[in-house]
Amino acid sequence: MLNWLNKQINKMIAVLVSINFLLSLYLISNIYEYRINFAKNESLNVVKEKLQFETDLLLKELEEQRSQLTLRKIAIGKLNMITPSNKNLIFINKKGKIHE
Repeated sequence: MLNWLNKQINKMIAVLVSINFLLSLYLISNIYEYRINFAKNESLNVVKEKLQFETDLLLKELEEQRSQLTLRKIAIGKLNMITPSNKNLIFINKKGKIHE
């Protein structure tokens, strides 16, 4: 009877050791996958920051162009300003003489 009990205990220990080994392998696999995914996430964050910077630059440029168009529309529409032709241009040199 004692011999049978020792065999059962040995079987249980073998099963528990096998389960422990398999769970350890599973844990190692999960840690490895986590580290890979974390590295990918970090590289994507770097790309995201670069793209966000470029987006901000493009939005500022677009806003500047819109403001220039708005100024041109106001100057032409409400102030009746025109683009000067070559006849209307006046050049001033450093000596203060006016050339037309």
